Amino acid sequence: MTQRIRTGVVAGILATALIAAAGCGGNRSSNKLVVKGKVTIDDKPAEGVTISFYGPNDKAASGVVSTQADGSYEVMFQSAAGEGNYKVTANRIPGAGGGAVQPSEGIDEYQLKLAGASKNALPSRYNDVSTSGLSAALQKGVNEGKNFALKSK
Repeated sequence: MTQRIRTGVVAGILATALIAAAGCGGNRSSNKLVVKGKVTIDDKPAEGVTISFYGPNDKAASGVVSTQADGSYEVMFQSAAGEGNYKVTANRIPGAGGGAVQPSEGIDEYQLKLAGASKNALPSRYNDVSTSGLSAALQKGVNEGKNFALKSK
């Protein structure tokens, strides 16, 4: 009889712990956003363009990603801003031979600026949230089809 009572108490404690853990886990990912899309420049796929997403009241980018060879991108980030209309900036750093030099492991945009290698190959309006004209309405979860058609001039 004592064994049954102990087993029941242990089962009750485990059930309570599992319910509490499930409740806590949901809150941590409540502001998780996944954004997918394509970037073109003059109607052509744009490789090596850095896209930055700024929440409605954010001064720093919430999510930053560089586009692939076909212009596609996918970024996942947590944002305190949650859902809303995100402002977007775009820049492309040209490299020797016409390729794009992008931040990578050990090299960020600030270091490229210091080295004088961070001149934006896109019109300067795209590099500022107040002038880019780019935005995306984002909701929690997956946001597909967030495409940006840029012009080189």
